[in-house]
Amino acid sequence: MALKVLYPSQDAGKAEVIKADIVAVHGLNGDPKNTWTSRQTAAFWLKDFLPQDVPNARVMTFGYNADAAFGNTTADIIDHAKSLLSSLVDKREEDDAKIEERYNSISECTVGIIFLGTPHRGSEKAAYGNVLATLATTVLNKPSPRLVNALRVNSETLMRLTTDFRFQLPKYQVYSFYEMKPMKVLSTLVVEKHSALLEIDGEEQIPVNANHEEMCKFMEREDDAYEKIFKRVRRMIKQHDSVPLNISRRENIIQEMYKGFLAANAVKMLVKQKRFVLYGLGGSGKTQACLKFAQDYRERFWGIFWIDASSKTSANQGFLEISQTCGVDKDPKVVRQWLSNIQNNWLLIIDNADDPSMDVSKFFPTGNRGSILLTTRNPDCRIHSTVGSCELGQMKTEEAVTLLLKATGAEDTTDKALRKKSIPVTETIGFLSLAIVQAGAYIRQSLCGIEEYCDLYTRCRGKLLEYVPVQLSTDYKYSVYTTWEISIEAIEKMCSDTSRNAIELLRVFCFLHYDGISEEIFEQAWSKSYTSKELPQDIANVFYMHPQQNTKDWDPILIREAAVLLASFSLIKIDEIGRCMSMHPLVHTWSRDRLSEELYGLFWVTSSSTLAATFSPEFGLTDYRFRRSLLPHIKSCISLCKDKPFLSGYSGINRVNMAMRFALAFAESGLLQEETELREKVLEARQRTLGSKHSDTLVAMSNLAKNYSNLGRMQEAMELQEKVLEASQKTFGSEHCDTLHAMHNLSDSYSNLRRMQEAMELREKVLEASQRTLGSNHPNTHTAMNNLAVSYSNLGRMQEAMELEEKVLEARQRTLGSEHPDTLCVMNNLAVSYSDLGRMQEAMELRENVLEASQRIFGSNHPNTLTAMNNLANNYSNLGRMQEAIELEEKVLENRQRILGSEHPDTLCVMNNLAVGYSNLGRMQEAMELQGKILEASQRTLGSEHPDTLCVMNNLAVSYSNSGRMQEAMELQEKVLEKRQRILGSEHPDTLNATDNLAIFYSNLGHWQEAMELQKQVLETYQRTLGSKHPDTLCLMNNLAFSYSNLGRMQEAMELQGKILEASQRTLGSNHPDTLTAMNNLTDSYSNLGRMQEAMELQEKVLEKRQRILGSEHPDTLNATGNLASFYSNLGRRQEAMELQEQALETMQRTLGSKHPDTLTAMKNLAFIQREKVG
Repeated sequence: MALKVLYPSQDAGKAEVIKADIVAVHGLNGDPKNTWTSRQTAAFWLKDFLPQDVPNARVMTFGYNADAAFGNTTADIIDHAKSLLSSLVDKREEDDAKIEERYNSISECTVGIIFLGTPHRGSEKAAYGNVLATLATTVLNKPSPRLVNALRVNSETLMRLTTDFRFQLPKYQVYSFYEMKPMKVLSTLVVEKHSALLEIDGEEQIPVNANHEEMCKFMEREDDAYEKIFKRVRRMIKQHDSVPLNISRRENIIQEMYKGFLAANAVKMLVKQKRFVLYGLGGSGKTQACLKFAQDYRERFWGIFWIDASSKTSANQGFLEISQTCGVDKDPKVVRQWLSNIQNNWLLIIDNADDPSMDVSKFFPTGNRGSILLTTRNPDCRIHSTVGSCELGQMKTEEAVTLLLKATGAEDTTDKALRKKSIPVTETIGFLSLAIVQAGAYIRQSLCGIEEYCDLYTRCRGKLLEYVPVQLSTDYKYSVYTTWEISIEAIEKMCSDTSRNAIELLRVFCFLHYDGISEEIFEQAWSKSYTSKELPQDIANVFYMHPQQNTKDWDPILIREAAVLLASFSLIKIDEIGRCMSMHPLVHTWSRDRLSEELYGLFWVTSSSTLAATFSPEFGLTDYRFRRSLLPHIKSCISLCKDKPFLSGYSGINRVNMAMRFALAFAESGLLQEETELREKVLEARQRTLGSKHSDTLVAMSNLAKNYSNLGRMQEAMELQEKVLEASQKTFGSEHCDTLHAMHNLSDSYSNLRRMQEAMELREKVLEASQRTLGSNHPNTHTAMNNLAVSYSNLGRMQEAMELEEKVLEARQRTLGSEHPDTLCVMNNLAVSYSDLGRMQEAMELRENVLEASQRIFGSNHPNTLTAMNNLANNYSNLGRMQEAIELEEKVLENRQRILGSEHPDTLCVMNNLAVGYSNLGRMQEAMELQGKILEASQRTLGSEHPDTLCVMNNLAVSYSNSGRMQEAMELQEKVLEKRQRILGSEHPDTLNATDNLAIFYSNLGHWQEAMELQKQVLETYQRTLGSKHPDTLCLMNNLAFSYSNLGRMQEAMELQGKILEASQRTLGSNHPDTLTAMNNLTDSYSNLGRMQEAMELQEKVLEKRQRILGSEHPDTLNATGNLASFYSNLGRRQEAMELQEQALETMQRTLGSKHPDTLTAMKNLAFIQREKVG
């Protein structure tokens, strides 16, 4: 026994992509080659012809010994079949192949079968055994008597194998070729037409003008029979390729039924009655699946009986019809007893057992005989299953498209263009079987085209879903909507509190999103309302807001009983683990469409008010997560509001309050545009109803200003805040707490617009007024001090900022305690000041304390904890502990994505920090890929001109530059600069930063003159707006010095760097990292001017201080080590130079990795020094 590959051959060149396997299995003449080879031309068509006509298929033959296979028992045949399948499994490299269970993948991957004169049964003239014996005698020269006898003796078993096989065939394309000429030695056909045909649905029957032996041998490619074979092979491959391999949902379920009822292990199961339960939403195709199973396997059952169990009356009527058919007494009990005593395998289909109050088990015949297939909408009926159960839910896309096209009467359901047009239709109607069939019927009657259906559905949804065509390709008599109305009518007839609550709950659900309806929504609405003792009038009468058994605790029993009743009709689904409920989208739509206009308005308000009632002033992690889960429901309620728009200037107070809470949910989730739309309408409504000077109006105005600021609309935010301050001063006075709060908010706007001096002056006024009216120890005074410290820091007054923050921290620790959130906030700000002053170690220790306290107080996943972790990562990076920084940032990012989502502004900020970390470690490609994702998300969520988006573009340009992609870096930076000049103005710090970056890129490209001119413009602006000693001014002076150096203006470069060093020492101190950087840069100028001794001496000072302050492994320290090694080399101290460079290289390889750009540069420098030493 062997499976041999004929094409492609092993020594052949690259063949086409193989899309299918073709396996040729010979008959009783027992040869894998001669069976298919022409005697006249010696053409072996499987190898000589077929690869030319079907080049994308692998062609194989399977050879076996017919005498061994058929000569003893049918067990030998099964062994040979297993050999074929095992060989195929090996060839296809499949691990999960089955037929017993292990060959199933071959069964499922088989597309079609071509039979050439295969005897499937006996005929009128001869028994099956005689047909097989005659065949053996004819095609074999001298068949052994043992084989002929075995074929006669085992013919009954062989016939059973053939019959069993017929039930696998409906899912395959089957082509049966039958001979038209007798063999020369016979007067009759070897295999008569009746025997050569399976007579199954879809079988194509093809006559061949040849005898039994010649019908599978072809002299030439033009042979008519060969053409028919290869064209059908090509058709099978083409059709299989045009529709993705996708076993349909119904086929899967029918396979499960087969396994439960008819598979070998199921047949042996005699200890209990075989019962399979098929459940699901009305209209999902349960009845049709049962019909298909019964049709495909009708010959495997002695009898198939059907009863309609939609009511006891209809079920009893079904049993009476069975009694008439089978000649049994007209009594349902007698019929069931009769079935219990029948030994033959029967199938009883109990359809539509949907009533949850009816005990369907009473319809089961007693005992362990027979098979029962039960369909129901009630998932609880699964308890009756003994061999399995399945839920029939939404169809798969490809399956749904095929069903739609069949329903439209399309001739070619594989047409790719037509299938593409059909996908939106199936998506629109929720992949529901009945809806698809009825949509197809509507299209088939030329009432609309496939392309028009979705638009028509939007305008006339109810009409379409209530439509029942006269000629329908299903026995189902109801429309989609009528199907579910039957369930509602059954619930209403129960006339109980639970049934009334269920109807009410469905009406609430239909305005929420159809998925993720958590029980917690109703619990939070109840508990928050009763805790605050303010039960909203709009939901005061809904059942789940009633007092719960006269206790103060939430009792979920009412809502659970109502939900379980709805679920028993499959109108909703319940996830028991998360106590979440969901609905099919079409049921969700129908639930609204069936409401009167009055009920629609009433329950829209009920649903929306329930969501609004869940909000509370707290801001814990659990509150945030819960509010985030409400977003789909909030969006659904807003979109389904018939009073368009959802909120206007004429909306009432309840609607305005609801909108304010919804805006909070949008803000927390970073949905800034949605928040803006609501806050603008809230302000409009407040101004109309309360007036422009009312405190609530001013709060609404201030909230909108903050929102504008978050959107990058800084000018509009400032103008609003100025109006708030002016109105507050007139209404409350200049020292009222609301006025001081408005002054603080306006100072934030000034700060965002980089009007730092004005921001500081306002904050000084706030602090002075707070101290005078509230006292120096009041929390608001401490907040004012902290805000002023931030202004000092922004203006480069680092020492003053630090001193003020130390005072605030001492006061907060004394009044609030060392672990109060406000105390931790001040500790973080003080750490920033320490860092700005070069006190990196103290900054890190402070931030480690903040992180430890945050984890203890808030938990490891709270936003405050994640912020503390991110800040500590920045400190690690400043200290050169790059790997630790990245590991922390990766943790922060993972938590931000899980809690906030991947496109929240805070998540994008962390992604940007991580990208910087990757860049610091020389992982440039990862940095650029991450920044590309950030840019795409920022453009999508914030817009292409938002300051944060422009910041990401700027960072990406820097990464391009670091990767040597200078031209791309320059072009991207030019776009950033153009947008910042237009949006922020030419003197905004962000614009100046973009200008400076562009100058650096010009310099990298050798455009030194252009770089210098740009830098001069920026420096002049910095000196005018920030002062000549501000850190940003000094940084720009340094860049300009480099441009002078590049242009050969060495003396000017040195003089400028001398000024920078002097200013840094005076403002930051002699040990500040920026001062040391200025010293390092000045050594380069000395070196360029040939003042090597001075350069070396200054570099030694830099190295000593960096080792002491930053540590010996900090990247800046290693840079200083490398520079000093170069100076030693230039001065002829080659041995010292080499030792220093080797030391730096070893540390870089260990801390940064061998492929980091700085490491590679150090390797080059060491090689140069070594060459110089040798030379």
